[in-house]
Formats: sequence, structure tokens, C-alpha cells
Amino acid sequence: MTTVGIIANPRAGKDIRRLVAHGSLLDTQEKVYIVRRALLGLDSAGVEEVVLFPDPVGIAAKALAGIHHPLRLRPRFLDMTVYDDAADSTRAAALMHAQGVACVIVIGGDGTNRVVAKGCGPLPLVPLSTGTNNAFPRFLESTLAGLAAGYYAVKQLPWQEFTLPTKRLNLYREGELVDIALVDVAVCDHQFIGARALWETDRLQELFLTQGQPTNIGMAAIGGMLHPLRPQDDGGLYVRFGASGRTVTAAIAPGLVASVHIHSYRMIRAQVPMPVSFVPSILALDGEREIHVNTHERWQIELAWEGPRVLDVEKVLEVARRG
Repeated sequence: MTTVGIIANPRAGKDIRRLVAHGSLLDTQEKVYIVRRALLGLDSAGVEEVVLFPDPVGIAAKALAGIHHPLRLRPRFLDMTVYDDAADSTRAAALMHAQGVACVIVIGGDGTNRVVAKGCGPLPLVPLSTGTNNAFPRFLESTLAGLAAGYYAVKQLPWQEFTLPTKRLNLYREGELVDIALVDVAVCDHQFIGARALWETDRLQELFLTQGQPTNIGMAAIGGMLHPLRPQDDGGLYVRFGASGRTVTAAIAPGLVASVHIHSYRMIRAQVPMPVSFVPSILALDGEREIHVNTHERWQIELAWEGPRVLDVEKVLEVARRG
């Protein structure tokens, strides 16, 4: 049976940056429409089954309820307990991997894809942008995402040829891997995690990046204005902040443009751990404050080509076009 999964994060696009910046509020109904169009794309591609994350606000259920003609595919919700936290998406991805889905459509921002990546293993993702700071997912009409994911599953295309590798940042405490980030790890002089979302550039001390382009928004935009680095490029970027160097202007959040003072920056190589120098501190992972670093702890950040595989949508659709 050809099976594709869908994970829609009900919290994506609703954080405090709607108050401190000018981010759009992507409400639940819009996410329902996005999932519904993905379902119709999957059905048109001939997928036999779609496995759905039972999100606590019923996005997937409402998406199905609004389709008023019979679907050929069979919808199935994961049998799992939902706690309405980020770990729900990690558990859902792990279950989908264990149940043999061909790929997963992920609806959310950098943070959503990060927690999905923690559970998906080698399962390819189709990341659709609906969050705030989005360097990892892409803006793509969900109908096309459904078609591409469906053709990939139905045609049983080889993953080596039709998916792309991605980088990630591994976080080690005293030599033990404790977390990951897909785009950035920011070291801040906050002492409390607080509202999680990161937007105060004067609190930045260090920044580790897997990528960064001038067209990005968020922490990746800082790297993009210093030394552009595409997702497929080797290496990453380390930035140290301070008033003694140059100043760059970057879009930190929607409608929030800041002048950021850079002490220095340099490229970092894969598989070479780098220390977190500023302690005590808070580590923000992909735009959200997550981890408190104590004074006497030894933390290291390592760049690695161990991120989730991402479906090459254009390549899959070209195969479909040729029949």
C-alpha cells in the first residue's frame, strides 16, 4: 500500500512575534485549507492511504470534512496520545517512520521541522512554510506538495535520486548529544527562557548557522548579509557579536529590521565541534529559546550532514510530466 503522512502544527505562525513584530497570524482555518489541498493532491496522484497526525485542534479532521466527494485514498489517524506540545510532532514522525510511510508533508516553520526531524529518521520530508522564521521549509502550494509526495510514493522513486541531503547542528553537553537545530543556534545573554521566540538582537552573543541568505528572515538573515551560504553548500558559519566590528542590517522578523553589530565571523567545517564560549546563557534553536547553559557546563556545537532528507519536488514532478 502506498502511504504518505501529513503533520500540521497547530501552533505554527502564532508566537509572540505577532506582538513584537508584524508577523501574519496564520489561523487554524487557513491550515485546514492547506491540508485539504495537500490531501486532494495526494488523492489525484493515486496514493492509497494517508496517515494523519491527530492534532489537538482538529486541523486534519476538518480538512477531510470539507471534501464533499469520495476520495480514493483511505485516511487514517495515528493512534497516539497528544499532549499539545512540540514533542507530539516528534512522536508522530517516529510512528510514521515505523509504519512505513513513503514521505511526510510537514506544515509549519523552522521550529516545526526541527522537532519532526528529531523523530523522522531517514524518512523524506516535504516541508511547507507556515511559521515565522523560515529558512528550512519552502513556500509551495500544498496541492503541488501533495502531488509530488504522491507521485514519489506511487512510482516508488529511489530516495537516493529524488531527495536532497540537509545539514543540522548537533548540540553536545559534556560530550553527550542532547538536541539538534536545522538552521541556527543563537547564544543569548538571557537568563530565562521566557516567551521562547527570539527577536532582541542586543542580547545575541554567538550564532552558529547551517545556512544564511539575504532573502532569509530571522537569524539566518544575519549570516546572509555577512557571507551568503546556501542549504546545499558545504560548511556553516560562526558569528560573534560585539561593537568593535562591522554593522549589518538584517530582517530579524516580519517587519522588524535591525542593525546588528558583528565582532567577527568565520566558516565552520562539518564534524568539527566548536565550544559555546559565552556562559551562562540561553541557547535558541531555530528561533526559539530552548536550553539554559550553566556556568560550569561544557557545551559544543557540531555541524553535520545529518539533517532530514527533503523531497526534490521539481525533479519528482518532471518525472510525472514525462509519464
